[in-house]
Amino acid sequence: MPKLRIGVWASGLLLLAGWASPCHAQLVREEPEKRKPEQQERKVEKLALEQILERLPQRVTSKPGTRGDMVNFLLIGSKEKIEASLRAAGWVEADRDNTQAVVHAILSTIEKKGYTEMPMSLLYLFGRPQDYGFAHALPLAVAAERHHFRLWQAPWQTADGETVWVGAGTHDIGIERAIDGTLTHQIDPEVDKEREYIAETLQDAEKVKQLRYLRPTEPVLEATTATGASYRSDGRILVITLK
Repeated sequence: MPKLRIGVWASGLLLLAGWASPCHAQLVREEPEKRKPEQQERKVEKLALEQILERLPQRVTSKPGTRGDMVNFLLIGSKEKIEASLRAAGWVEADRDNTQAVVHAILSTIEKKGYTEMPMSLLYLFGRPQDYGFAHALPLAVAAERHHFRLWQAPWQTADGETVWVGAGTHDIGIERAIDGTLTHQIDPEVDKEREYIAETLQDAEKVKQLRYLRPTEPVLEATTATGASYRSDGRILVITLK
């Protein structure tokens, strides 16, 4: 599983991306595990949103199983609709491997652009790493600050057969040292702001059909990320149905 490490490659990428720290530290993404193709098609269970909420894990985990970011929104729509809607709202998909990262960092430096697509560490839900990582950033501050979230396709559909995507979003606002001594992004502890930000960008792009809040029986109100950072929430999950 990708971890945030300090290393020679890392400091080089930071310099290529136009951002360096006194420690010459960088966030490095290890290669994701390759998934085995399904041997046969499984029938996907269709559930009401309230039933989905009952089965939904409330927090994602690191590969060793440390609980982390809370699930704070759901996107309802096909894969194609998700990709098109997020693209229209200005979100970009994060690079998936280090080769992409190096090339992208070089091009971003040459073109004097921010590196919004910096790889994200892998977090787990439903026994697998995220299917997507999307980012929205201030170009000049992208190495330290960016809006971002991870998405996992849920193993259920809505009652009317729509695909459900489970999201965990946070706003990176700086760099800090994690509990294991490595460098990691510092997040805004008020994670509800990111939930609302994601919805607002999609609304501005006129891609939202409906917004609805759900509150679990035992909501996440205060918790920590997998790297030890504290965060707070009102515990609600925002369901965003796309047009």
